[in-house]
Amino acid sequence: EAKKKGRQNRLNISIQPEMSIRLQLQAKRPGLDMGLDNIDMVFDYTAAAVKEIPEAYETLLLEIMSGDQTLFVRADQAEAEWEIVTPILNAWESEKSDDFPNYAAGSTGPEAAERLIALDGFHWFLNPIVNKIQ
Repeated sequence: EAKKKGRQNRLNISIQPEMSIRLQLQAKRPGLDMGLDNIDMVFDYTAAAVKEIPEAYETLLLEIMSGDQTLFVRADQAEAEWEIVTPILNAWESEKSDDFPNYAAGSTGPEAAERLIALDGFHWFLNPIVNKIQ
């Protein structure tokens, strides 16, 4: 019997539209032979919720109304951040690069990303949930 090539282990973290963490790995099948089975360990955030999960802005608005500032940046912090970022944005604006690997919104990313990991014999794993939506 030909020896099957093992599947790579994967850790998939989905943020939108369905929040979940999925660990896909191979585990030895119980018994004396050296057989491997594909195992999926899934934490689905929505399914695990005891009550309805609020939308992102619902939580934010509730924090505003209750006066809880833990989700917000202070004005002096925001100003310091802009002092760091503004020169970078200005440089990008004044020195456009023709070879920047940009890509369309909603796509799987620049072709340069696929070529980069292909050098090591790998490829990007496309989440079936995301592919179903697009």
